[in-house]
Amino acid sequence: MKRFQLLLFTFILIGVPVAFWEYSEVAFSTELADTNTKQVGVPVEVVKLKPVKSFVRQRSYTGRVAAARTSELAFERSGKLINVAVDEGDTVQENMVLANLNTRHLEVVRLQLQAERAAAQAKLNELKAGPRQQTIAVAEAEARQLSSRLKNLKADHARNEELLKRNAISKSVFEASQYDVEQQQAQLDAAQNRLSELKEGTRKEQIDAQTAVVANLDASLADNQVDLDDAVLKAPFSGRISKRYADEGTVIPLNVPLFRLVEDQKLEAHIGVPVEMAGNLERGTQQAVQLNGKSYEATLKAILPELDPVTRTQEVVLALNSKASQSLVPGQVIRITISEPIQMQGFWLPLSALARGERGLWSAYAVVDGTQEEETVLEKRQIEVLHTEGDRVLVRGTLQTGDQIVVDGIHKLANRQPVVVKSIR
Repeated sequence: MKRFQLLLFTFILIGVPVAFWEYSEVAFSTELADTNTKQVGVPVEVVKLKPVKSFVRQRSYTGRVAAARTSELAFERSGKLINVAVDEGDTVQENMVLANLNTRHLEVVRLQLQAERAAAQAKLNELKAGPRQQTIAVAEAEARQLSSRLKNLKADHARNEELLKRNAISKSVFEASQYDVEQQQAQLDAAQNRLSELKEGTRKEQIDAQTAVVANLDASLADNQVDLDDAVLKAPFSGRISKRYADEGTVIPLNVPLFRLVEDQKLEAHIGVPVEMAGNLERGTQQAVQLNGKSYEATLKAILPELDPVTRTQEVVLALNSKASQSLVPGQVIRITISEPIQMQGFWLPLSALARGERGLWSAYAVVDGTQEEETVLEKRQIEVLHTEGDRVLVRGTLQTGDQIVVDGIHKLANRQPVVVKSIR
């Protein structure tokens, strides 16, 4: 009996805790099942769709940096190069002397022309001054002398005429005296004309002719000076010497370049853009250009009227500011970004909302009502990407205004999966 009581007591000690443990496990399982039943879904962040009818697209076009002015400098005459004042890479200022040609022959010609002009000018001065008073006095005396002699010859001829009537002389003597009178009269008339001309001064036609001679010599001297000036090569504008093609002692042919001068302080950007885009640009407007991640201000200087036959674009020229001129070098590649208004309907979505779809399309997940009360689930929507801009895209497809589209973590989601909206953008 005692042994039976001992076994009963042991069973009670062991059985009661086991029974309690089994009961607790059943209760915990039931509570956990109730908890899973009450779970409503995965929390997601959504964006509410708003339609757009148009947007501004940023388009980039590539061009080159160029100097505002570049010149191949050459002499306008041939000659021997005797002096070169600058070298490649040197900075020069406007009107600075760069090189000289030999001018010895031109200098000798100039001396000859100067002497000829001096003589011509002296003769012109003499013609303008007219005859001297001493010359007029001599002419007057000569006229008086001829007049007195004519008077004597006339008196002799009158006596011979009376003698001829009386047959005291022969007719030949009378005719000889008459000839002397006529000859003397002619000499007197010539002397009086010379005297009258001297008193009236030099004729205008003579002065004009001599003036023309002096002017012709002046033109020859000016032409000689042009040749001398052409023997000196000067910088037409400030810049830097890019190339030097010859040294001292070289005989330079006509119009063969000696230097290449680049105006590196005034730079331009030459960029080809589509014709329809060029039509939206206006001269004088400010534009931003980019190079190596830096942006520079530029002014639209010109839109060239011809189409490039290779690129089929229209070239625009932009004048870069002084900051760009200090940093950039002609020949570098430069870009411009231009805003282009686009008429297109759709919805903006972040890139993170897109997933690969079928047949090259894309898909996104919309939050819709489920079959159970107060339940929301995911619904896959097929969409088409119209335009990409940074971290967002313009799309269209099976979407409607007001749809709530999941914006992130879609790789962890599946169609018809229960979700709960935690926030709306």
